[in-house]
Amino acid sequence: MFFFVLICFVILMIRLIQINVTSGETYEKNVLSLLNYDGQSIPYKRGDITDRNGTVLATSEKVYNLVLDPYVVTHNNDEKASEYVEQVLEEYFSIDRDEIADILEQQPDSRYVVLKRKMTYDEKKPYDDFLDSEDEEDLTVSKVVASCIWFEESYQRLYPFSTLACDLIGFTSGDNKGLWGLESYYEDTLTGINGRRYGYLDDDIDLQKVTEQPQNGKTVVSSIDINIQRIAEKYINEFMEETGAENVAALVMNPNNGEIFAMASAPVFDLNHPRDMKVMGYTEEELSAMTDQEMSDGLYSVWRNFCVNDSYEPGSTVKTMTVAYALEHDLVKDSDTFDCDGGQTYRSSSEETFVSCNGIHGLLTLQETIMYSCNDAMMQISDKIGAGNFISMQKMFGLGQLTGIDLPGEASCSSTIYHEDDMGPVELWTSSFGQGYNTTMVQVASAFCSIVNGGHYYQPHVVTEIKTDTGNTVQVFDKTLMRTTVSEATSEWMRNALYETVENGTARYAKVPGYKIGGKTGTAEKVPRGGPERLVSFIGAAPMDDPQIVVYVVVDEANADDQGQSSFASTIAGKIFAEVLPYMQIFPTEEIDPSEIETDAEDDDSDDVSYDEEGDGSDDISYDEAGDDPDGSLSDDGSDDSDEEDGYSGDNDD
Repeated sequence: MFFFVLICFVILMIRLIQINVTSGETYEKNVLSLLNYDGQSIPYKRGDITDRNGTVLATSEKVYNLVLDPYVVTHNNDEKASEYVEQVLEEYFSIDRDEIADILEQQPDSRYVVLKRKMTYDEKKPYDDFLDSEDEEDLTVSKVVASCIWFEESYQRLYPFSTLACDLIGFTSGDNKGLWGLESYYEDTLTGINGRRYGYLDDDIDLQKVTEQPQNGKTVVSSIDINIQRIAEKYINEFMEETGAENVAALVMNPNNGEIFAMASAPVFDLNHPRDMKVMGYTEEELSAMTDQEMSDGLYSVWRNFCVNDSYEPGSTVKTMTVAYALEHDLVKDSDTFDCDGGQTYRSSSEETFVSCNGIHGLLTLQETIMYSCNDAMMQISDKIGAGNFISMQKMFGLGQLTGIDLPGEASCSSTIYHEDDMGPVELWTSSFGQGYNTTMVQVASAFCSIVNGGHYYQPHVVTEIKTDTGNTVQVFDKTLMRTTVSEATSEWMRNALYETVENGTARYAKVPGYKIGGKTGTAEKVPRGGPERLVSFIGAAPMDDPQIVVYVVVDEANADDQGQSSFASTIAGKIFAEVLPYMQIFPTEEIDPSEIETDAEDDDSDDVSYDEEGDGSDDISYDEAGDDPDGSLSDDGSDDSDEEDGYSGDNDD
């Protein structure tokens, strides 16, 4: 057995020697052919973001890094190689000869030195034309420089409209990663896969080149209409410039499918330079005095999308939900009346708590409680609803809950909503007119849409399609019905009440001649109570016969003597309606009174800080433990001393 195995090994050795002698070169080529000799990454193009009509809001532009290979220059057989390189770099790229000479001297064996970054194609083209030249002298030079100068491709994110829809679109980091807005939420969709270019030796030891093309990111088609976005931003920016408010935001939405037409807040920032605080309104003196943490906080506050990321007490706009729920569940009837005497008093064994109304309205019908924004009536209605049902109502309308909108950082506000075990009579009263808990703009807008569209609560969204970089549709986001909130009958009644509120009630500054617009104002007293800080708002729809658009405007702490003027928000909304409706080819259906046009023109010309505040329907809260009206809004006998001045009287004279 030993000799048998030994003989086998001898035969094997003889065969190996034979193969090596006769076919060694062939096997050597086969091994070498499997080895990469060179490789270079080819970057993908990040997907575009467009508006609903295909206008590009965010794209990626190819840029080039100019790279020098000093090793090839210093080891070139041509003695004039360095001279040629210095000449070309100076002529076509304006790089000083001395700078190139220093690089070649200090880094003679380096294979990679970046001379210029993010060059455009136009900056690179003259050099390309030089390489393609057929001049004999140029051919000699180009042959040398082409072997040691090359370009590294990459992409730079570009936002053609700079500040437009900045907090909704978002921006990317230096390594092409989405950091905010749609850029962040749809990061996986917008991101592609890098390609690769490499070479190898074949069986004949010849150089073969292979290129794996990159897979570009997909295009995100948003529901935003760039023209409606421009209109919304124009008027909120005008108001900011005139008053210097803390913040102003506008949301324009399609009530019939949940699509967002426009989403804007102020101040704005430049998407191409998101960290440039000068664009945000900061001066050199302010910036020099700020710490790094203060700068970081300042950037973050401007980047935030107020419509989605910030919450606030909504005020009287949610009275629409209170009345709609009570009406839907037969807790109140259209024929019911409510006596407003200035507020409600809760008496316990140890104390009395008085919650005041915004006036003394006298006897009101159910419709008039909305028209004149009566807090007292809302408190009476909430008593009919009860704490348990009121909490169910908030849940049904999505107040204090995530809507699931496709944007990052949505605030839920769930921690601010009362539960049945901690909602007492006073908490129930204040919640009925939108104080004591927080919401976001997108929550209120989505709930309001369901009230005016027949009771269908659609999930709000800002993206309608996903397409390949060649334009083929791969995914469509249609309307998503989440639940039904009210019946068509209740919705029709509410639409009429909201129309009367704009025509004859507290929201008349939103009126646009010729159009049937309905809506509701809101004024919320901010914490701490008792101060002058107010958040005013208006939400409305048009045309009320068949709503096609909802506009929601919030003004946070207007820089005015009286911050509680709800006309601030309704005036802005009226201007947005006046431009957006014709743009959407929704034409007037009502007869236009020439006197109304003249009145509106006067309003438009006036300063925002001097709006007439008659009947503004503010819903400031006054808590009075003794019931004696600490803010002086009521006289000792319980009457409202300022009825006629405020436009409210016992017979509901607006």
